[in-house]
Amino acid sequence: MDPQVTAAFKHWKESDPVLYKAALPFRSSLAEKRKRRVGNSTLFSALASSVVSQQLATKAADSIWERVRKTCGGKVTPETISKTRLPRLRAAGLSAAKAKTLKELAKAVKNGLDLSTLARATKEDATERLTVIWGIGPWTCEMFLMFAAGHPDIFSPRDLGLVRSMETLYGLKRGTSVKKLEMISLKWSPYRTLACRVLWRSRDSLKNN
Repeated sequence: MDPQVTAAFKHWKESDPVLYKAALPFRSSLAEKRKRRVGNSTLFSALASSVVSQQLATKAADSIWERVRKTCGGKVTPETISKTRLPRLRAAGLSAAKAKTLKELAKAVKNGLDLSTLARATKEDATERLTVIWGIGPWTCEMFLMFAAGHPDIFSPRDLGLVRSMETLYGLKRGTSVKKLEMISLKWSPYRTLACRVLWRSRDSLKNN
């Protein structure tokens, strides 16, 4: 068993029995090893993927991402995004705003933004440095830190899937404040990324039943 998963379950059992009980069916799958992405090009691709996924269902986001990747010759890098004209990015399914964001992100990396440094930074520092780029907000930063940087203690209070799962699990009303959601998430710290994976899987499980 992954030591981090073991420690998380021990912590949740004491700090939040509600989450602990919800997490039990997923304990084995949570222990699956996930590789941390390294290198500016790989991290750029991961961050660009998060931009594409903004406000989209997973299936739609995956489809558009695959078209963007093909448009860029098989690899989404700062160089291929810089060379690809906006109309071609739009033709791949990107909105004008997302196409512009990818261009601005590529420009920032080419001008010296080191994503590998951000992957090791705190959430606050990474968010501050990334949100100056046009079109990148807190949600995109949170997805980047969770899935690309492998940060263990990230919560995304504006992610609709997480919010709906928390509403169901904790009997919350629709429209519960971000502040209250964040207060609940503090009980999961320092394993909030794993807790988010539990919440997403719990919601997917309910959809499939």
